Amino acid sequence: MLLWVVISLVALFVAPSRAQSLIDKAARDEIARVQHGDPEMAAAIAKARAGLDDFLARADHPAGNQRDFSIKVKVPLRDGSEFLWLRPFVRDGDGFIGRVVNIPRNIANLKYGDRLAFERKDIADWSYKQDDRVIGNFTACVLIAREPADQRAAFRARYGIDCE
Repeated sequence: MLLWVVISLVALFVAPSRAQSLIDKAARDEIARVQHGDPEMAAAIAKARAGLDDFLARADHPAGNQRDFSIKVKVPLRDGSEFLWLRPFVRDGDGFIGRVVNIPRNIANLKYGDRLAFERKDIADWSYKQDDRVIGNFTACVLIAREPADQRAAFRARYGIDCE
């Protein structure tokens, strides 16, 4: 089973084309296929979920230099899953509602800008900007780590993501 993952400025998964840089792929909001059960990706999702309460508290009361609070959710498909970033998002009873901020590739009835309801169990990652630095986005760090050193450095410099 494959997981479909979407890339955008905050959704940082990439397609497997080797002729393009990671930055090029991010700019085109491309998707990547990640094997279901990938241990590094599973660890990144577990790390994000472990910090979810702190993230949600910060999103409820951000400091002046914090913005663009985003949540990545897993949307089950017949033959895998697709991950989508949502921003802004609000609590709705026991769940949440957010706006899709990347292009769904495998969900016919959903498009960029649509509202999507989701539950806490659907959350796979989160991120926000603090000054010019991306906080969170642990799943992107997995893919960044798989790139050549020069591309990792260029991506981090351009997008402000700190995976250390």
